Amino acid sequence: MTEDYISYIRSKVGHDKVILNFAGGILADNEGKVLMQLRGDKKTWAIPGGTMELGESSLDTCKREFLEETGIEVEATRLLNVYTNFEEVYPNGDAVQTVVFIYELKAISEITIEGFHNEETLELRYFSREEMEQLESVSAKHRLMLDEYFTNSFVMGH
Repeated sequence: MTEDYISYIRSKVGHDKVILNFAGGILADNEGKVLMQLRGDKKTWAIPGGTMELGESSLDTCKREFLEETGIEVEATRLLNVYTNFEEVYPNGDAVQTVVFIYELKAISEITIEGFHNEETLELRYFSREEMEQLESVSAKHRLMLDEYFTNSFVMGH
């Protein structure tokens, strides 16, 4: 398949709601602050990650997407949780129910976030739990993931 999976599915179903698999990761600095991206599409702060392609594992998706969105090569230290009960509509009208695998990560390449940006990422910044709580532009899904991460209390069945 030469086109990406989302384009392929959307060519068949249009904007109708579909279930899509995503993977992302939480990378913390030495102070325990979490790296977040300001998304290019929604202009919201989010955990770096993205959609799984055909033939790709959730871990491979996480590592690929994290590199694309941050410029940082990572490896997973543990699977934190799987979130399956969130729905959203993207700015272009595409509706999805998401299945999201979230990993805890450590960097295996140099971390340089200053000035990093591309089409998907407008800005990268580390946030403490307290700073995160002050942000208005974080989705309920990402708030839940971050709250579970900061409290190290993961509830199954989301």
